[in-house]
Amino acid sequence: MHSMWSTQLPDKIHARIAAFSLVGVANTIVGVSIIAIAGILGANAIVANILGYGAGLLVSFSLNSRITFGKRKIDLYTVARFLCAFAIAFLVNIAVVLVVTDALKLHGVLPSLAGVPAFTVTFY
Repeated sequence: MHSMWSTQLPDKIHARIAAFSLVGVANTIVGVSIIAIAGILGANAIVANILGYGAGLLVSFSLNSRITFGKRKIDLYTVARFLCAFAIAFLVNIAVVLVVTDALKLHGVLPSLAGVPAFTVTFY
């Protein structure tokens, strides 16, 4: 029997969803922490998001490729699909950040974090 913390999960959809969700939590913790720290240090919302999501991308791809999809071959097509999905979700995130910043005239950490739910839903 496999545990959720093993490096290879059984090839069942519920196990993959659980693994993907756990990786998502880890990715979100890393990304949001970096966004918040960058914002506190004075970075604008776009720069903070680039830094946070860049780090989150590395965590997400590394953990998903090892845990969620550990039995599958990682090739250029897989990487391209992952990066394409990430890019679309990141653009949605940036759009939300810009709307919150411009339309609502908010600045600081809050606009930087406003796009997180939109990114999560889009990327999933």
